[in-house]
Amino acid sequence: MSNFTDGLKSLVSGLINRRDAMSTNSFQSQRLDSNTLRQVYRTGIGSKIIRLKSGYALKDTIQFETLGDEDYFNLRLKRKVKEASKWMMAFGRGIIVLHHKGDDLSKPVGTVDPDKVLLNVFSGDMVTIGDIDRDLQSTRYYNPNIYNVRGAIIHHTRIIDFTYVQPPELDAPDFFYGGIGEFDLIYDQLIADGIVQRAAPKIIEKASAMFYKVAGFKDAMRNGTEKDMIEYFGRLEDVRGIHTAGLIDKEDDLEVVSQNISNLSDADMITLRRLAMVTSIPLSMLVGENVKGLNSSGDSERAAFQDAIEIIQDDYLEPPINALMRKLGKCDISFKENQGETANDRIDFETKVIDNAIKLASIGEDYSQYLEDKDIVKADDFGTVFKNDEV
Repeated sequence: MSNFTDGLKSLVSGLINRRDAMSTNSFQSQRLDSNTLRQVYRTGIGSKIIRLKSGYALKDTIQFETLGDEDYFNLRLKRKVKEASKWMMAFGRGIIVLHHKGDDLSKPVGTVDPDKVLLNVFSGDMVTIGDIDRDLQSTRYYNPNIYNVRGAIIHHTRIIDFTYVQPPELDAPDFFYGGIGEFDLIYDQLIADGIVQRAAPKIIEKASAMFYKVAGFKDAMRNGTEKDMIEYFGRLEDVRGIHTAGLIDKEDDLEVVSQNISNLSDADMITLRRLAMVTSIPLSMLVGENVKGLNSSGDSERAAFQDAIEIIQDDYLEPPINALMRKLGKCDISFKENQGETANDRIDFETKVIDNAIKLASIGEDYSQYLEDKDIVKADDFGTVFKNDEV
């Protein structure tokens, strides 16, 4: 015995809601494969975005506790850290491998000799994960225990892992328990920019079209005998150029139809603005043009970009760099305050700091340390050594 269920169905609701944004649009995202990421990195816009972000984030922005640490970093680590940061942004991960000559990479690193240690940098597209920590109480929960690079098994204690935007936990396996790269985040905008770039020449080319008026062409098409006519006019088009004269039959006629193309530059600007928005790079810096507008100085754009750079420094660069410094027996680093400031901004800042130092001195407080902390005066290492000897 069959059961029948009555029901009512609106025949017009589908028509009313056909263009509703909620029903016709949905978010879909998937991880880009390594080959696609490499292709995007090789493009001009892709490599420029990575160069701008990593370059500004590490351009004379790190401050050290001792001159010895600064000299060691500049001599041995600076180039490695810059390379790892570029791979981190492009592929979601960049790793630095620490090892000594003859080490078994699958074993823990043990004591690191800062003068003899060897450092190798690998991009995230070369790295896969062999095992992760699934202990909920572990400090390394859901972090890799074993890394695989070109078939080599490397213990996690030998790895300094630079990872970019953290994916949701359930999506972490898709990103090999690393980060989401910049190209994954802006891929839709890159595709839109590429479409406009390829379409613009075609649109301009089609703005002016030539039409031949041929007697009997409609009848020829109806009878299926238009092939010879098309070949005839095709050969005419082949020989027509800017330096050649056109040649047609006296009985034929032609007409040039020009169409007005509007808002073409606006369409190009929309894609660039979207790309600037998702990358946090000012449009003037991304395109390489001066800031436009009578009252525009570029200060707000620089301030917004600097805020984005400082987030990258705090969230994605400072932790792995400090992990590297500790492995090598060095002190932690920090990023300088007042980055990206103009000369006038620096003068105003120093004036305020000096005024505060005078007030501290008037009440008997240590103003010299305050000036050193604010990077107004440099610490005298020799003076510190002799001071400690006197004590």
